Amino acid sequence: MRVSATPLLTALAALALAGCAHERDTMTFAEAGILDADEPAEAPQPPAAEPAPERVAAEPAGPPIDGTLVRFSCEARVRRLGAEARRGFPLEALSAWEALSAEVDRYLARPLPSTPVAELSRAIVALEAELEWDRRRYGEAPEALSGTVDGLSRRLRARLEAVRATGSLAAAPAEPTLHWPVDGGAVSSPFGLRRHPIDHEWKMHWGLDVSARPGRVVGAAAAGWVVHAGWSRGYGLMVEVRHPGGLTTRYSHLARLTCSPGDPVETGQPLGLVGSTGNSTGPHLHFEVWREGRARDPLAMLGGASFGGGH
Repeated sequence: MRVSATPLLTALAALALAGCAHERDTMTFAEAGILDADEPAEAPQPPAAEPAPERVAAEPAGPPIDGTLVRFSCEARVRRLGAEARRGFPLEALSAWEALSAEVDRYLARPLPSTPVAELSRAIVALEAELEWDRRRYGEAPEALSGTVDGLSRRLRARLEAVRATGSLAAAPAEPTLHWPVDGGAVSSPFGLRRHPIDHEWKMHWGLDVSARPGRVVGAAAAGWVVHAGWSRGYGLMVEVRHPGGLTTRYSHLARLTCSPGDPVETGQPLGLVGSTGNSTGPHLHFEVWREGRARDPLAMLGGASFGGGH
């Protein structure tokens, strides 16, 4: 993509100003007031303040990507000014692009709420603009570098589309019909007050446990967008999907993930495999349904089920 000089300078100036802002510190689950999926407080309450799904999905957060991009831009300008007259990308520039690619990869691994629209837009402009400036100084970029930057730009644009889409889902009037996330499983622990299987105290169980063989595929209960896919304390490996109508579903204790934050999913599309990660006594799926900061009984939304043994 070719970028004209005037819009480019304006975009980079805005990016530099954004990078001067104080970077956010990361926040722990305890600081955020988020409790483990299977370990709520003594007085039953949701594991997060309203809206609970956003708070859980936002962990772990990180600083804005702007600072990384501003540093890269400044260092790239110094390289271009000090480079010899000969054409060809210097090794130093290629190494810097490789490091930046790794940083953007880590950024895209964050949950959707940790990648705001403005940051994503600035990142796209910065990547494409810096590559254009390097081309003007060093000549045509190596094919591998061009492919890497093009791929990052596509992924950033896809994430931008996902963030915008999930932002409009709460306004959708109708909730989706939920389908069972695991075939052939049996409900081993229903929603509601129960004696905790680990500490044996009476506590609120905010979801539904479905016992199933380890490695069985866990599918999306309805179409939507993946807003979190990764480790969450207590939940283990967890996937969180945002659906129309402001509905959110969570799939916990997974052995492996088969999706990433920002992925659009259809009903039944694989999200991961049944496992026993986090606070778990054996292979099962811990399935939660949330709307407007309140946990809802998944069984009432899924229909009938066969009840089996414990997990």
